[in-house]
Amino acid sequence: MQRRTFLAAGGQAVLWAGLIGDLAHSAQALSASDIAGSDPDLHLLRRIGFGPTSSELTRVRSIGRAAYIEEQLKASDLAADLGATALYPLIATTGPAIFASTAAGFTIDLHILNLQSAMLYRALFSKAQLHEVMVDFWNDHFNTYIRKNPIPLKIDFDRNVIRANALGNFKTLLRASVRSAEMLYFLDNWMNRKGAINENYARELLELHTLGKSGGYTEADMKALALILSGLGFIRDLPLAAIAYSAVQFDAAQHDTSEKTFLGQRFAAGGGEDEIDRALDLILDHPGTAQHIAHKLCVRFVGDEPPTPLVDRVAAAFTSSGGDIKTMLRLIFNSSEFAASNGAKFKRPLDAMIGAMRACGANPFDVLNTSLFGLPIAAPNGTLFTGLKQAGHEPFAWVPPDGYPDRASYWANTNSMLYLQKFLVGLVEGLAFGRILANPLQVLSGTSVAVGVVDAQTPRKAVDNAIANLLFTTLPAAANQALLNFVAQGADPDAVMPAETLEPRVKGLVFVLLSSPWFLTR
Repeated sequence: MQRRTFLAAGGQAVLWAGLIGDLAHSAQALSASDIAGSDPDLHLLRRIGFGPTSSELTRVRSIGRAAYIEEQLKASDLAADLGATALYPLIATTGPAIFASTAAGFTIDLHILNLQSAMLYRALFSKAQLHEVMVDFWNDHFNTYIRKNPIPLKIDFDRNVIRANALGNFKTLLRASVRSAEMLYFLDNWMNRKGAINENYARELLELHTLGKSGGYTEADMKALALILSGLGFIRDLPLAAIAYSAVQFDAAQHDTSEKTFLGQRFAAGGGEDEIDRALDLILDHPGTAQHIAHKLCVRFVGDEPPTPLVDRVAAAFTSSGGDIKTMLRLIFNSSEFAASNGAKFKRPLDAMIGAMRACGANPFDVLNTSLFGLPIAAPNGTLFTGLKQAGHEPFAWVPPDGYPDRASYWANTNSMLYLQKFLVGLVEGLAFGRILANPLQVLSGTSVAVGVVDAQTPRKAVDNAIANLLFTTLPAAANQALLNFVAQGADPDAVMPAETLEPRVKGLVFVLLSSPWFLTR
């Protein structure tokens, strides 16, 4: 990954190109770990959630990292959940109700937008940040494209499969996904029946969800698993669909009852639904599954190419704990490899945009509104959703079954950076409606998000506040001086500057910091 890519890509940054170039020059002299810095508390917050805030940094420093990790492993946030449900009530819709309200295709977009917006709301405001990160992680791991099914059962899948098991046990999570109507539809197992075997789900269940591409199974194993899964579907046709749509059912008449051999074990002829559970037991007890899940967790939290010894220890923890997710995460966060991985990850658009809003202190009112001629209007999808869609990271919209990539090689490119910077321009130019509510007269002159972050009257204080509130760290002397020169522009950096002069410079300052490797490296 080229560090210049962080800063030099965006046409939206033309007004602040000189400052961007100065910071890029400073970054080029540093390694990624130097850019990330050596603060272990900040490092933990960059990985365990969607972005540090001053309150979370205070919390981890007051109770210690080990206690904070335990707190996050157990955390829930009822207020955030209730807020998301109140704002986006369709996320609570049951399968039959989803069928009744979308079967004609009239309101499917509203259902989808409710789910996507609720996901972003929780990621932004939930205090249970690790839970939200793991929800995102497992939704990628068990990816289903939200628009394949004309009846958006992704709502039920996210609620009852992913969210319910995100920090529980992987074995329970896998079994729930296997018996989910959304998964059975997305990977075509609802069409898998005796005499017309569909191998799609069996292949992805082994290759993506459990054993991995090199997990020790053969093509013959995959074909046998497809036979084992035959007859597993869900209620989807009237009249039963009206009262029980999405209920998973096993049709014994459509199950292949021939003799099979799967992962070295013989399945005698005449078997039924019990074959599915037996096969899942074999898959979950296979060392390849432990290794595959351990590797993916280490990629998410440690590095794109995680250290093999750590992966092996996490795999051993999977086996010894029977697939307990908390046990694996506890090992990762307390490992020496995690501590040494500063700067080894690059923020995807989702992490960067949500992290920018969290760092700027955006509140629910800011997120739910945007400006029209300087006045707030309702916009439930908002600029965050639009920015993510443009950057190619719209929630639940990845079409292949493998989920959004979690590697810098995919995201550190000109196109992604262009739309990230476009979003950041909109963020720093946008009004901070929460501040305006406290002082309604401010709407006449405007109070931007950037000004709210900095809240200063002199160039030096603006630079100091912006660095402290957005990056929670320090910058090299040359970068710091470049920022000060930009804001002061020849004036006394310690003298009070008129608000109309300072505000546009503060916007550029905040934009450049949020576009910089000091923010985008994690």
